[in-house]
Amino acid sequence: MNNIVGNEATRPLSILKLNPTLGVGGGCSSSGYKTSGGACGSNGLKSLCIQPALNLEEIHTDVAFDQRRLNLGTTPDTGTLVTLIDLDLTVACNLRCTYCFKEKWNEHMEEQVAFDALVWLLHASGSAKEVHVNFMGGEPLIRFKLIQRIVPFGKRRAWQMGKTMHFGTTTNGTLVTDKVVEFFKKWGMGFHTSIDGTPDIQDRNRPMVSGQGSARLVEKAVPKILSNRPNTTARSTVVPESAGSLVESYRYFRSLGYTNIAFVPGGPSFWNKESNAVYEQQFSEIGDIVIEEFRKGIFVNVKGIDEAIRGIVRNQRPQHACGAGRGMLLIDIHGDMWPCHRWNKASERVWRIGNIYEHFNQMARAELDVRCQTDLLEQDCEHCVANKFCGGGCPAENLEETGKVYKRHPNACEHTRVWARVGQRVHDVLHKEGNPLFFKQYYNREMTA
Repeated sequence: MNNIVGNEATRPLSILKLNPTLGVGGGCSSSGYKTSGGACGSNGLKSLCIQPALNLEEIHTDVAFDQRRLNLGTTPDTGTLVTLIDLDLTVACNLRCTYCFKEKWNEHMEEQVAFDALVWLLHASGSAKEVHVNFMGGEPLIRFKLIQRIVPFGKRRAWQMGKTMHFGTTTNGTLVTDKVVEFFKKWGMGFHTSIDGTPDIQDRNRPMVSGQGSARLVEKAVPKILSNRPNTTARSTVVPESAGSLVESYRYFRSLGYTNIAFVPGGPSFWNKESNAVYEQQFSEIGDIVIEEFRKGIFVNVKGIDEAIRGIVRNQRPQHACGAGRGMLLIDIHGDMWPCHRWNKASERVWRIGNIYEHFNQMARAELDVRCQTDLLEQDCEHCVANKFCGGGCPAENLEETGKVYKRHPNACEHTRVWARVGQRVHDVLHKEGNPLFFKQYYNREMTA
């Protein structure tokens, strides 16, 4: 595409010419799929090999395709500056996770939208000198060819404006190759890996499109990722059926080399008193293991335990749950803006904040872009054991479960209280022992014998 650099405010959006034999944006035969496990289709990607040509006139936006131009007036003029975007490069995915909330069909973001989104961010961030882009999907590495083009562009354009643009990606790991890792290393990019646990749990919860398991591919990719980014997080979605295997999965993650681990319960409405108790028993045992790791001089960051300890040390209630709808937005494949990637676009259309080619609706994010979100929570949080680190949970999940962004499902609250109870115990034991690594990590001071 020859029209990437120019007057973004006035130039027309180029129409991407698509070759239906390659799919959208590169296609199987030229995008490195074969290097991730054999011939195309052997790793569950067969359904992506032959795709119909995309009718670009059918993209759902209030402005006709041939009239769209990047409008730099669509940046926020009030409220929080946007400094981070999740960028949906595609809604296509080679996995069919049992709990996934994302749309799935073989449609990709047009290349020009991706370039324009980066330019939009640089202007929407105002005076901020650091901006961040996280590639999402679908599985964003399906668009690795596009990533190879837009990252250098974004870095260069940011430099021209006196800023720095950082890139990362959330990936299921199945398409990570040596070439991907080398590119990420060259440009200082980070990974966030979605991996649910031991191979049997991974294969059950996160199968390929073909129905085959994904554990083998992910296990092959993890050493490549960690050799470049050793602090990469293993992010596990925990469902009631896998709650009893947390300890086993923790040990598996550690055997792979992970030192940042997150066990996040999904779908609060699917949990009950019994499964909550199993989750607490397992998470409590992980707390015991973390204590032993500290005693050996090894720091392992376990989400929930780490957050609880930092809340204890800070001793001040947070004001926000996250940056969704404030400093962070999602830009989807059509250029539409949403509070974050978790928003259900089909049923929650009123939360559409605008489009980079149309307008920015500050009122659509006004409920989230407030000084203190925790003051608006409907639960009795003042006396909750987790109130030193809980900001009210995921607003998108709250909306999905209760119909309100500031009202949590009771099971979600209970899972956070589990983190608080275990985190408090880990803190108290290590504090009482005067553990040197613990004090250095959380109290920023050395302890002498």
